[in-house]
Amino acid sequence: MIVAAVLRRPGTPRPLAAATLLATACGAALGIMLAPGGGSAPPPADPQPRIGLASGVARLPLPPGWRPLDRRSTLPGLEEATAVRGLRSELALDIRRPEDASLLPARAEAVTPGGLPQPTARRVGARTAWRYELPGERPGTRLVALALPTTGGVVTFACQSPSAAIGPAEAECAQAVRLVRLDGAAALPPAPETAARIVLPGAIARLNARRHTERRRLAATRSPAVRTAAAQRLAGAYAAAAEHLRPVAAGAAVRLTSILGELARAHGALASASRRRDAPAARSAGAAIEREEELLAQALVAVTRPRATR
Repeated sequence: MIVAAVLRRPGTPRPLAAATLLATACGAALGIMLAPGGGSAPPPADPQPRIGLASGVARLPLPPGWRPLDRRSTLPGLEEATAVRGLRSELALDIRRPEDASLLPARAEAVTPGGLPQPTARRVGARTAWRYELPGERPGTRLVALALPTTGGVVTFACQSPSAAIGPAEAECAQAVRLVRLDGAAALPPAPETAARIVLPGAIARLNARRHTERRRLAATRSPAVRTAAAQRLAGAYAAAAEHLRPVAAGAAVRLTSILGELARAHGALASASRRRDAPAARSAGAAIEREEELLAQALVAVTRPRATR
């Protein structure tokens, strides 16, 4: 028996069409395509502060007395960051795509005995960063890291000093968060889902590109071999999206990765049913796919909706 088509015909609403729109809206909301602000140049009488550090979208004007060290940082977990000497501490500037839901580089947790502590919100002017206090590079030292999520990646400032002087050192970190300029990016409120929110638009765009191609193949053929291959590729695309998001998933994003995994399994079941020419099993797999896609649309809303900053 020929396997029955299990997906709606083109032109009828599909649950994941909503997810596609949500992903597009998510990219717009996050400002992924945000262009640098325009405006006239400042008058000559108001010179711009010297940009001492530049990395990605971040530009840090150096306050008086601060100087670049012209080397990479030696602070634990931030060895790829750029180093600068403040008045009271050594600072590191790191910017990268999220690697962990903590918003810190993945290596920071690997080199922290006992793992990272829970972050606390640190309000600095109009911005909010996640604050971590960690063991320093040498005995008797402490390190404060302030992670500021932005649409262009996570900007992290870390300050190290002797334990007794960590308060003044942290004040320098906070000053850097206040002064840093974001070139073509905007700050985001930190939350458990924030790392996933930054990564999500690219992951969903890749998934939707594969969906568009393979769904058309599924709708256009009755060949079991072609349907099997298309369903297998879709299963792989959903699995890849789940794997890409898993390292940065926390809060509502954990459910999102779980749903993507279920969709990978449901498409695998569809491929198996097509291979066996088992129409009832194919219909069952198709029903499961539609249920999970409705849940996916809901999960995307939960992840992309910003939380209020405390």
